Amino acid sequence: MKAVCLDPGHGMSNRRAGAYDPGACAFGKKEAEIAMDWVNELRVILQARGHKVVRTRINGSDPAPVGERAGIAEEYGCDIMISIHCNAANGSANGTETFYRGEFNKGLAAKINAALCAALGTKSRGVKTESASQHSRLAVMSFQPCFLIELGFIDNAGDLEKMIDPARRLAACEAIAELL
Repeated sequence: MKAVCLDPGHGMSNRRAGAYDPGACAFGKKEAEIAMDWVNELRVILQARGHKVVRTRINGSDPAPVGERAGIAEEYGCDIMISIHCNAANGSANGTETFYRGEFNKGLAAKINAALCAALGTKSRGVKTESASQHSRLAVMSFQPCFLIELGFIDNAGDLEKMIDPARRLAACEAIAELL
């Protein structure tokens, strides 16, 4: 069994102490809350399979500075880290993508992305190195291996509907758990 660190993106004190960072927002939904729902679902599934699970934050008021999240995974001796996010653009982009660091992590990133797309019914935007993200380096990825998943686009009504659907979320989390 593995020790898995689950990181629901954004939240309290993410970038600025004492300030709540909701992440991307659209249609009355917040990225930080969707990510938390996904992490909590995945946590239950992984624990039922015998894995040790650590979360970087446990609720909306739990302070979790982005620069400290990789350290949490290290502190608890985790084998892998999964960071959950929602993308945003102009409302017309859609799909799921998974970021990774290092060529040796590309294969698992591709499997995670394919499993998510199949379970969610989203278009695959593929797997990409962290340098292809909007930032050249992603703080959570200083822990390795770490996979940052952009579930879909919160500002695309179709993607959002899929991301907040409990049955699709359960199927997708089961698919991720199968790979770990």
